Amino acid sequence: MILGVGTRYSDFTSASKTAFQNPSVRFININVCDFDAYKHAAIALTGDARVTIEELQRAVTGYKVDASYQTKISAFRAAWEMEVDRIHGIRKDPPITQGEVIGIVNHHTEASDIMVCAAGSMPGDLHKLWRTRQPGGYHMEYGYSCMGYEIAGGLGAKMACPEREVYVLVGDGSYLMMAQEIVTSLQENCKLNIVLLDNHGFSSIGGLSRSCGNEGMGTEYRYRRDRKYDGDLVPVAYEANAASLGLGPQESARAKNSKLRCWQPQAGAYFGGGDRDCL
Repeated sequence: MILGVGTRYSDFTSASKTAFQNPSVRFININVCDFDAYKHAAIALTGDARVTIEELQRAVTGYKVDASYQTKISAFRAAWEMEVDRIHGIRKDPPITQGEVIGIVNHHTEASDIMVCAAGSMPGDLHKLWRTRQPGGYHMEYGYSCMGYEIAGGLGAKMACPEREVYVLVGDGSYLMMAQEIVTSLQENCKLNIVLLDNHGFSSIGGLSRSCGNEGMGTEYRYRRDRKYDGDLVPVAYEANAASLGLGPQESARAKNSKLRCWQPQAGAYFGGGDRDCL
């Protein structure tokens, strides 16, 4: 039995629906939208998520799954926690891995901090590797991989919860689409911690296209040569770009020891990291 709360069963959250392979699987969906509530021939509970869950909780008071099932689930969870630890602790010299960056930021942050992300391969990795410790600490744009949402969304999260630190994880492709809200965050005195992973373009969709027999569709930032994008990498100075928007450099020993460089102005912070080049 799967209880879906406010979900549209998108590709990210359902592994393109391959997560539901047991022929006996059944669904109960809680959603304000009838269309989503009835997905997968579910028992549809159309209504507010909090109110519906409170009513369900009263209805199932005292119910427990059998001990063997509890043991099985505990074993699965323990095995996955070990795998997360392994990926977090790879400790590869630059260029460092994306999983390692996620682990560094996760360990660096406090339980009350908020992580914001949106597009590329990071939503999939964060979905698996980020350990959320307090409600509201994981903010992901799961709808349509909305590139450019990250910094603007982080600003919104900070305005909603000014007492909490906000960490924005963004790839270089998304950053170049819309980094301008850094200026707004400075104007509004809303501190953001921006972690930029530089893989020279749109490596997520580039890898997907190559896996399907294409040649990447120009998804790497390379100079055009003989009508193809197979020249040298286009150098982009993200530190300089961030500085031009009001951010100034200040080394952070803690970040440096974690293989990240911290660019920390009066009201914001810029972290650089990468799975090819470490800024």
